[in-house]
Amino acid sequence: MTRPSFGPERTPDTRGTDDAGERVLATLRQNTAEVVPELDLALFTPDRTLSELGCNSIDRADIVTMTMEALGIVVPVHEFHQGLDIGTLVEIMRKQL
Repeated sequence: MTRPSFGPERTPDTRGTDDAGERVLATLRQNTAEVVPELDLALFTPDRTLSELGCNSIDRADIVTMTMEALGIVVPVHEFHQGLDIGTLVEIMRKQL
């Protein structure tokens, strides 16, 4: 006996989240390069922190603010704390898109 068909199986579309994460990462990278032009962008990887890249607290605040403005998002300040790696920053911001 065959089972009734209710249409094709649907799987969640995760392409948007990957695209959104890439968009956030690219924007964050671009703003970091603008604020700290001497930075070697080869070192800009998700497992590193902005502090490890040589960004001081003012640089970090500028980078995060510029990125949120460019993406048109607002992230509550309590979401950010010192020591967040770039990958975590991307995830926090991606959730707001």
